[in-house]
Amino acid sequence: MSTNTDRGSTARTSRKRLVLVSAAVAAVAGSVAAGTALAAGPSLPSVSAQNLLARALSSHQQVFSGTIESTVDLGLPSQLVSQLPSALGAKSGAGASADPQAQQAQQQLLSLLSGTHDFDVAMDGPNRQAFSSTDTGSTVRFVHNGTEAWSYDSRSNQAVQYTGINPDEATTHPSAPAMTTPADAARMLQEIAPFSSVTVDGNSMVAGRQVYVLVISPKGQGSTIGDVRLSVDARTDMPLGVQVDPSDGSSPIADVRFASISYAEPAASTFDFTLPQGAKLVTKSGAQVGHEQTHSPARPGAPKPQGAPGAQDHADDVQMIGTGWTTVYKISPSATAKDAKNGKGGSMASALQSIGHSVPGGTLFTTKAFNVLITDNGTVYAGAVTPQYLESLAK
Repeated sequence: MSTNTDRGSTARTSRKRLVLVSAAVAAVAGSVAAGTALAAGPSLPSVSAQNLLARALSSHQQVFSGTIESTVDLGLPSQLVSQLPSALGAKSGAGASADPQAQQAQQQLLSLLSGTHDFDVAMDGPNRQAFSSTDTGSTVRFVHNGTEAWSYDSRSNQAVQYTGINPDEATTHPSAPAMTTPADAARMLQEIAPFSSVTVDGNSMVAGRQVYVLVISPKGQGSTIGDVRLSVDARTDMPLGVQVDPSDGSSPIADVRFASISYAEPAASTFDFTLPQGAKLVTKSGAQVGHEQTHSPARPGAPKPQGAPGAQDHADDVQMIGTGWTTVYKISPSATAKDAKNGKGGSMASALQSIGHSVPGGTLFTTKAFNVLITDNGTVYAGAVTPQYLESLAK
């Protein structure tokens, strides 16, 4: 049997975009905070930064269990957080906003934008995973066991069973739990490695394990990210922690690390699922889920397949400026006006403008992780870059 939290395709998409925007919270990494009082243990053999990064990226540790602690501080104003649910609902369309499961998934996502949260995780090969969380005031569970997967959310008191899952399919399922692990962050770092300086900052301890601390910093100026610190298990090469530090020297944007970990094979019962008393059960086949994915409406802002209706319009509406850490998205006035007219983006744009501050030529919305500039003519510039960087692009 298996568990899978059916957040809905829309909620999962929103969650991904927020995690990425969070400062490359997704493109980011770091480990146990550098100032911690944990003992570093015996000295480890020296290793080059490039070799350590290669080891972390190639780690294939697939048997473990433990608890992950995630602390996120994006510096989002409370006014914006309070308006995000309605803005996300508007961008998702009427059908999605009317879906109770999608609404619950959005609320859970928003609860992860600040504070500290714990997740229990377990893995025994590519076809057995388990995930659970209870610290947001509700119970969320996901279990994948062979050809079946299960998901449960106590807020809806509904469980979804997925049958006929192909090997390795459940880990990329649209309703898989919304959580980024240190290993996920390490793989994301591969994309920005060419634009980074990489060094080894000694060794430390994470979850009772000796780790090397790999520091990845942007080359050049302009990013809101000061560095990403990746803690790599000295014996298994598995990333055990990631920390994202802002360029302004304030507290970390994100710190995701194992609080405890075991490489022993998890008990078989870890991957069992028992339907909670009184819970509603919905059953879907793997083929049915694939069909829903294929025919679901494209998420706002998502690139459309080559030749699809509106694909060229999207290419004209959204441009990517720059590369690596200082990538900026430029959204045309026609796109923002179109979204506002269709009820897909007006709420978010209005929220940003209402709590932003005036600058020459527009309105600037700032956080520790990312910044957004809305010019007087309606053009939007957004990225994990400093306000000064955005303003220079808009001139």
